[in-house]
Amino acid sequence: MNAHHNHQDQPFEPHESSFDVIIIGGGIAGSSFAITISQLLSSSGSTTTFRKILIIEEKPKNLGTFKVGESLPGEAKPVLRSLGVLKTVDNDTIQEKHLFCYGNKSVWGSTNINGTDSIFNPYGNGFHLDRLLFEETLLKTTELQYGQIVKVIRGFGVTGLCFDFKDDCAENTKCWKITISKCSSLNDDSAREMPKKIYGKILVDASGRRCCIRKCMPSLKRHSFDKLLAFACLFESAYHNGLKDNDHHTLVESCCYGWFQTSRLPNNQRVIIFFTDDDLVKRLPRRIRAVDEFLDFLRENTLNIDKILKEFDYMPVGNRIMCTAANSEVLSEFASIENHWIAVGDSAISFDPLSSQGILTTLYNSKLGAEAIFFQFLYNRSPKESSNNNENTNGNIQPFDIYKHQLTQVLTKYQKEKNYFYVKEQRWVKEVFWKRRHSE
Repeated sequence: MNAHHNHQDQPFEPHESSFDVIIIGGGIAGSSFAITISQLLSSSGSTTTFRKILIIEEKPKNLGTFKVGESLPGEAKPVLRSLGVLKTVDNDTIQEKHLFCYGNKSVWGSTNINGTDSIFNPYGNGFHLDRLLFEETLLKTTELQYGQIVKVIRGFGVTGLCFDFKDDCAENTKCWKITISKCSSLNDDSAREMPKKIYGKILVDASGRRCCIRKCMPSLKRHSFDKLLAFACLFESAYHNGLKDNDHHTLVESCCYGWFQTSRLPNNQRVIIFFTDDDLVKRLPRRIRAVDEFLDFLRENTLNIDKILKEFDYMPVGNRIMCTAANSEVLSEFASIENHWIAVGDSAISFDPLSSQGILTTLYNSKLGAEAIFFQFLYNRSPKESSNNNENTNGNIQPFDIYKHQLTQVLTKYQKEKNYFYVKEQRWVKEVFWKRRHSE
């Protein structure tokens, strides 16, 4: 969707320091939020003043590394289309920068392989993503389509933030004061000229599991439902056996210590991830943070994934096992009308990857968050008019209340589905990992 602007405003000047909306994080959540709110502002026909949005992205542009991601199901196509990126993702997949995903297979509850195929899905195939490329696609779409509204700065981290009265300002209204600092080498002249302190009327926390908003709000808590960690290893096929891996499914295989997940990636690669609880890692028979022992552990605890590695001559890439949090978490509060902030993506809710819904849910709740901000603050009303009460003058429910209710429903549905799938595995009911999930 192209933005059409009925105003004479020019693109941002590098020295500008005041914004209507500041988004911390330029990943999937931050970019999806920015695209959606830009679309709403561009198509609303509102007579409100021109809005300025800033995205603070900690990473510089870097597609040369690997980031653990997950499959994106076919159900994501409508939201990708609405964000204006479906055609790009499809084209990149045809060029094998991503791969098509044709369904899921699982060895769960028995030694049999069960599965679902996308041919039976009304939305069709999904995608095995190059996660960094996908994030870059969203962020570049934001910059190219909505550059008149959105400014993106890369390589800057947030070192301080508070909701207070603006320095040297006669207005008796509070705003977000954010201190930023360069955290990587940059060649971006405009980014180098950014002031160290910036101001925003509304704060969007799209910073992921670290949830930056908690730096200035001690009352906010992250409630964790489990202790799940992910240990990922990247493999590459040399094709010495003369066979090419053409599987387009995600495979999940459980064991007594947790469970494994694998899927193909572009460039003849495959990722294998092992999930277990952080306090159980030391009890494992192998030191899985070492590549050679991770490989031995995998061979000892899987039949089907080990068979794939042997059949297609896969060998580990590099000498590093990537470790990241994968537990279910929820923020104690999703948004505040009074303090003009909202949390989206993993900042609000983080999912166990068994659901295969993490990225899809992030896309959707970021769009919902953008709609909540737009109708709460930017559409025919100002933050000042909405900040001192929980109901508007017509007695209707506030957009922020709707957003909170929607996320609560998402969380409830996710917890039921998560419990359902874990209980289906009954082979190791006496093992600590499985005991915990069967008692939830």
